[in-house]
Amino acid sequence: MADIALAACQANSAALVDALMRGITTDAMAPSEEVIRTTRDLARTISLDTLVSGYQVGIAYWCSRWTSAVESHCADTGVSLALRITNYGTTFLLSWLQMITNRLSVAYRDEAERLSREWSMARTEEARRILTSDAVDITTASRRLGYDLTRHHVALVVVRDGSNQAPLEATARELAGTISDARPLTLLVDSDTLWCWIPTNTEARATLAREGVICGHGRPGHGLDGFRLSHHQALEAVRVARLAGRSLPTVTHFSDIELAALCSHEPAAMRQFVTSVLGELANPSPHGQMLRGTLRSFYAENCNYRSTAARIGLHHNTIRYRLAKAGEALGRGILDRRLETEIALHLEAQLGNDADE
Repeated sequence: MADIALAACQANSAALVDALMRGITTDAMAPSEEVIRTTRDLARTISLDTLVSGYQVGIAYWCSRWTSAVESHCADTGVSLALRITNYGTTFLLSWLQMITNRLSVAYRDEAERLSREWSMARTEEARRILTSDAVDITTASRRLGYDLTRHHVALVVVRDGSNQAPLEATARELAGTISDARPLTLLVDSDTLWCWIPTNTEARATLAREGVICGHGRPGHGLDGFRLSHHQALEAVRVARLAGRSLPTVTHFSDIELAALCSHEPAAMRQFVTSVLGELANPSPHGQMLRGTLRSFYAENCNYRSTAARIGLHHNTIRYRLAKAGEALGRGILDRRLETEIALHLEAQLGNDADE
């Protein structure tokens, strides 16, 4: 880096000497190809603030040398002329500083963005390999990924609605921040999809207030297997959310839809199962929705009428009436085929009874 900085100093100094000798204005000057090249090289190792600070130090040195030269060579010209010469040189140098830092900031940012894209693409490809390969050295993979694979992880998958331009990186960091203060690994895999891993073992749930995205949320997992499993769960949560046509924004937690994920890989067969088990109880009307909700609560309360009444906030006789109507709609007793009925109710609640592939 010292050699690169020295080359930039020499190229800039040569340009300054030439401009001062020939009376070239800063408006007519531009960074040389060598200076642009060295700036791009420096973008790999130092920040833009450091680069600009280096130019400020350099021009301060140049102003000092100019003032010393005026003192040495203009002692007999009178104070007025010496001041004019000093002012001319320092004004020129400060104008050049403004010009060069503005131009090089653009070159620096372009190079930094290019490097960032290359780094991001390399990490994304490494993540794909880690997720699919049976031959992964966890130490080497962690170094390439810039993320410790030996720890615990919670995976998120953030997907942008095609008509929306919600910032995926900012959204993922916002989501991760609601779970843990730890720095997440974020990888933009295409224009509308971002993968994220948060180094934590917490069961806390991410929350989202930003419009225009769907987020799938996996369970915590440990090590390489946990890295893969939590990611797979997050992908499944996104798939189920899309299948259900859930409104945006939403965070779908795998723990809430695990059964739906398992049963929904063939949506047509799943819909047929729900319809055949629930019969008329699958009616999408508000009345049908009320009866299904009551029956779900009844099963959740271990088929206790009074507990169900307390859960919903109604008299137990009302619960009995509703459950009788639910049995009529089912065409059988509400305790007959209970397992299938509970599964069908769960799938209908998670996915509706008209989910498309």
